Amino acid sequence: MKSNRFVLLALLLTFSTVTFGQVKFGIRGGINTSRLRSDDVIETPNPTSTSNYRITIPKYALIGYHVGLISQIQLFNFYIQPEALYTVTRNNINVYDLNSANPDNADQTIQTLNRLDFPLMLGLKAGAFKAGIGPVLTFLVSDDSDLERITDYDLRWNKASVGFQAGIGFDIKKLAIDLKYEGSLSKIGDGINLGEEGTMDFNPRIQQVILSIGLFF
Repeated sequence: MKSNRFVLLALLLTFSTVTFGQVKFGIRGGINTSRLRSDDVIETPNPTSTSNYRITIPKYALIGYHVGLISQIQLFNFYIQPEALYTVTRNNINVYDLNSANPDNADQTIQTLNRLDFPLMLGLKAGAFKAGIGPVLTFLVSDDSDLERITDYDLRWNKASVGFQAGIGFDIKKLAIDLKYEGSLSKIGDGINLGEEGTMDFNPRIQQVILSIGLFF
């Protein structure tokens, strides 16, 4: 009996969304500034005369970009906004060669992550203005790192991670403008691969500020 009521309620909600809701589809793109968030300071566990490094994370962001698809379902003053985006994030990692003549001077290595992001925003609309929050699921497509070229070490990135996004925006006719903040709910990496010396723990979490412009069909 309870299952029948649940099915009936689901059908009513679906019918209401299709009948009274407004469904739109479109494309979108924009820029994002991102940085890794970690206060860890990492040093080579078994330094040698040719391999002795300190690694830290700077507290500034680099610019990347994203492109993809957007959809939006509006029911009264509520909206649901799923997106599917190809995102490129860029971040710096400072590497200090402790065996060099200037051990306090950092080499700034760039890490580039190519990702598939699936954010789902839930929120309220008042005229053209909207505000929402929701989860984002990220899958790593590929990565490129200057760290490995300098030190022979490699960051171990997770293939999938979960985060959240919150933001505001404006829907003006067919134009959608969104400004969002993204934070991590899970680690995007497991550590630094030191080769024969094993893996060094690392807890990087990513932060992004995202500016997007979309066009509904």
